[in-house]
Amino acid sequence: MLTSLSIGRYPTQVSYDDAWSILSNARQLLPNIDSSHIKSGNVSIAHLKTYLTVEIYRENDITIARAFILFMMGHLWFQTANDTVPLGYLAAVNELDLAAQYDWGSAILASLYHGLDTAVTTGSAITGFVQLLPVR
Repeated sequence: MLTSLSIGRYPTQVSYDDAWSILSNARQLLPNIDSSHIKSGNVSIAHLKTYLTVEIYRENDITIARAFILFMMGHLWFQTANDTVPLGYLAAVNELDLAAQYDWGSAILASLYHGLDTAVTTGSAITGFVQLLPVR
């Protein structure tokens, strides 16, 4: 999986690790996740929203921050047609102190390029952070 292009001043690629797709591993960072929220190693955007809206999570700022970043990754930056986020991206939010060092812009641009390529070659909808595309 392409997670970034090494350009710019942030040389660290956005972390990705399939080990986080295992439910017991995902529960370490998203305590209320269960198998109904996971499909093919992806967590639903709807489940991530619950961490942002349910009152019981207000005590755990770190869980809310992780869920918000994952929500942004899946809903805005690395959009897919099925409204899910690969759980492998939990590696990027496991240590929030390192998140500022990631080359987020290149990863987002690479995702958009992939979405454009897929749209052109298969005739499907464009995915990715389409807000970067110019409007005429």
